[in-house]
Amino acid sequence: MRSSEQEVPLEVRRITQGQCAALQRMMESNLEYSRRVGGTELAPEAASEALSALPPGVLNSQKVDLGLWDGQELVAFADVILGWPAESVAHVGLLMTHGARQGGGLGRVMHDAVIDLVGRTPNIQSLRLSIVDTNADLAEPFWAKLGYEPTGESVPYVSGSVESTARIWTRPVVIA
Repeated sequence: MRSSEQEVPLEVRRITQGQCAALQRMMESNLEYSRRVGGTELAPEAASEALSALPPGVLNSQKVDLGLWDGQELVAFADVILGWPAESVAHVGLLMTHGARQGGGLGRVMHDAVIDLVGRTPNIQSLRLSIVDTNADLAEPFWAKLGYEPTGESVPYVSGSVESTARIWTRPVVIA
């Protein structure tokens, strides 16, 4: 590398509807996820829906969408609901990396940003997520490496043509 060229560090920033096109491009790079959990191709409005979807009774102020940027390219995304389903819990609704960059540690970097966020949020003591059985072979090893464990709780999951089960996993914010 010439001395005039400097590597741009990865940057974590909140994502808004204004960056919807960047999120849609990143989601399009990872179409296998859409097939596994929805049974269909990615919808043109998938990014907009990811940025606006809320569980019943949750306020917009509880939703935080984070992006990991490599220059102008969005390379990872996390959707977090603070204080849901309980005041002491942060729910990770989605954590996705760019399809061409999977396996390079970006998921861990994005998760570290989630830990930083919830660590600065009063009352949050644990993180929670659900793993859909149709995606479990890829998702479970990743989440287990990050300290998540299955709770034994499961809920029916239906999306598009997929009828499956979503299993709940949790971990403390701080691991001793």
